[in-house]
Amino acid sequence: MILVIDYNLRELKIWSFKKNCEESPDFLLVKDVEEIRDNGSFKRCIRGIAGKDQIEAFAFRVLSGGDYFLKPAFVNSVFWGKFEKLTDLLPFYIPSMLEIIKRFRDTFQNVPIVNFFETSFFSNLPDEEKYYALPFEYYKNSRIKKFGFHGIFHEANAAIVPSGDRTISMVFDKQTTVCAIHNKRPLSISLGYTPLEGIMSRRACGDLDPGIVFYLTNIHKFSIYEIDEMLKDNSGFLGLTGYDLELGDMLKLYGKDPKVDLAFDVYKAQILKYIGEGISVMGGLDSLVISGDNAVILTPVIYNILKSISFLGINVERLPWSGDKELISATSEESRVRVCINKMSLSRLIFCETAKLLR
Repeated sequence: MILVIDYNLRELKIWSFKKNCEESPDFLLVKDVEEIRDNGSFKRCIRGIAGKDQIEAFAFRVLSGGDYFLKPAFVNSVFWGKFEKLTDLLPFYIPSMLEIIKRFRDTFQNVPIVNFFETSFFSNLPDEEKYYALPFEYYKNSRIKKFGFHGIFHEANAAIVPSGDRTISMVFDKQTTVCAIHNKRPLSISLGYTPLEGIMSRRACGDLDPGIVFYLTNIHKFSIYEIDEMLKDNSGFLGLTGYDLELGDMLKLYGKDPKVDLAFDVYKAQILKYIGEGISVMGGLDSLVISGDNAVILTPVIYNILKSISFLGINVERLPWSGDKELISATSEESRVRVCINKMSLSRLIFCETAKLLR
């Protein structure tokens, strides 16, 4: 049995996968993370989800590996020092994550722990994509550059297509990212240094003219903290519509509320912009792979996006795209550009990769 763990400072999500990859995993959500600080209750909690099965490994999803982790990393004597060096990138997340991993190590000393980093896939981004046009000393002092995000999904999407394909990989999750991939190497990514870059999300603004921040400060007298809260928590779909809804519920109002129509139109326009950027970087398009927890929910939006770029040689099948398989084709056999939906969840991707590493 392999346990996959995702921690976001507020709660701990744990999936337990048995050797049979076809089975649905058992799931445990720990909302009060303080529970795991007691060794006895923590061990009972983990044993409760594992049952009588032997735990072969713990696999953690980690938001960033910075410049130190360019591939999945097992916890060993070298790991701790390198991981602590990431604190300046994520000052709240990394120390808390470090404490969680140490708790697992101390409680289950003989069980391997492997970490999968959302940024590792982007370690070999081209320099022209990696760097912002800021004074160069900031790269040395603060490491401000594009680290990317959703690398676990994008790397899995790249593995689906032939090596030589020029591929656009799209992940529809709590955030939406678009990545251009050629020969399994990322050439562009929509989200780089912070979650504010790229495509708007449920509450975050996405790409923004930085001059707006100074305007809000000088004219409206907003503090930097008020602006930070506005851009991260009160913008995006919430800001444009006034509705604090999940995207699936928001989509039900499409065509019924002009504010919702505008929000989705802005969202689709931003996605199309990054698709166009990726195609330009690669010099063409052979395949497009879509994944993420919201991919199925947002199928009508994805369909409209694909229809908008049908001039590229995309012959989209009509909805619904049926099939129980984890890989669903969205285009006909005559389509010059192949489009498929990768329905595999992030937790299952991590489980499969962990199983490979253990072998």
